[in-house]
Amino acid sequence: MKSFDVIVVGAGIAGASAAFFLAGAGHKVALVEKSRPASGPTGRSSAVTHAFYLQPELSQLAIRGVDILRRIPELTGEAKMHHEIGMLWACGPDAAADWRAASARIRGEGSTIEDLSPADMAKLAPGLNLDGIALGLWEPDYGYADAHGACNAIAKGAKDRGCHMFLDTEVVRLVVDNGRIEGVETHNHGRLAASRVIVAAGVWTKPLLAAIGCNLPIHVERHEMAVLEGSGRAKQYLPFAWCDDTMCSYARPDGDRVILAGTWAGGGTGIRNQALKRPEAIQTPDTYKEGVEESESIDILGHLFPRLPALQELGLRPGYAGLYDMSPDDNPIIDQVPGVEGLVVVCGSSGHGFKIGPAVGEQAARLAMTGAAPLVQPFSLNRFAA
Repeated sequence: MKSFDVIVVGAGIAGASAAFFLAGAGHKVALVEKSRPASGPTGRSSAVTHAFYLQPELSQLAIRGVDILRRIPELTGEAKMHHEIGMLWACGPDAAADWRAASARIRGEGSTIEDLSPADMAKLAPGLNLDGIALGLWEPDYGYADAHGACNAIAKGAKDRGCHMFLDTEVVRLVVDNGRIEGVETHNHGRLAASRVIVAAGVWTKPLLAAIGCNLPIHVERHEMAVLEGSGRAKQYLPFAWCDDTMCSYARPDGDRVILAGTWAGGGTGIRNQALKRPEAIQTPDTYKEGVEESESIDILGHLFPRLPALQELGLRPGYAGLYDMSPDDNPIIDQVPGVEGLVVVCGSSGHGFKIGPAVGEQAARLAMTGAAPLVQPFSLNRFAA
C-alpha cells in the first residue's frame, strides 16, 4: 500500500493548487483525479476574474487567487494564462452605496478599482445603453484566464515539485477509522494511505462525504453559456469583461474569436436575483446535458443585447453548459470535517470557484497541515448549523 503525507482528491483548480503548494512545502503528496486536470467544471468555467465582492474574505481570496494565475509563467514555467483586459461592472441606484463601500475597501487592500459615473462609462464603452445605471466599477488589472490551461499548468507544477499523480483514478470511498482519516480507496490503485486528506472533488464531493456520515448542504446546478461568433473582431465589439447587475448578465471576449455570455444571479452580493429562471438541478453530474439549446442561448442574450446592442450583429455559435456546486448562501465551504480528524473539504464554490480557486487550494493546504486558516474561517460548515 502506497503511503503519503497528504492526499488531494480532485484536480480542478482548487485541488491542483492545494497539491502545488503542499508539494512546494516539501510534503509527500498524491493528487488523485477521476479523469484529467480541469476535466470537470473548472475546464468549462467562463474564468472571468475580478476582486470585487461585497464579502471581504471573497475579495481577499480573489486578489490572491488572481495573483497566482498571473504568476503561472514564473511559478511553473508555462505560458501566460491570465489576460488583463479589464473588468467593467454596472449597478442600479439600489445597490450603488454598498458597491461604493466595497470598492473603497478593495482599494484599501491594494487592488486597483475605480468608481465610474455613467458619463465615465460612456467614454470607456461607446454604444453602451446607460438606462438604469447609477454606478460603474472598473478593475483594469483583471479580465479572464484560460481555465483549462491554467489548471493544467498548476497541476504540472505540482508534479514538477514532486507530487505523485494518479490520473484516471476514481476515489470510491474515504477510509476512516476511529474518527481519523486513514486514506482513500481507489478503483484501480487500491488503497492509498495518508493521515491527511483534502477532498476538492467539486460536484462529486457530496456522495463521498455522505458515505462517512457527513451530509453537506450543497446541490448541483446546470448553468448555460451562449457563444457569439467574433470573426476575428470579438474584442472590437467587447474589449473588456462585463457584469451587469441590472440585467443579470455577464460576458467577455475569448481572444478575438468569440464572446462568451451568461446570466448572473447576484453571487457574492448576498442577493439572488429572482428575475432569472431557476437553474436546472442536477442529480447525476456524469450524465448531465452539456450542450445548450438555441432557445437557452437566446434567453441569455436577451439579458445582454439591451445593454450592448452592437453585439446583435454577431452570429450565434452552439453554446455549452457547465455545473456549479451550490451552497445555501452562494459562498464556498472550506473546512475540517467535524468528527473526522485530518479530513478537509472544499466544495460549494457557487460559481466563484475559478478565480478564488488557487487561493482556496493554498488555504486548504494550510488548514490540512496546521489546523488553522483564519482567512477562510467564515466559510466553515458551522455557519449552516440549525
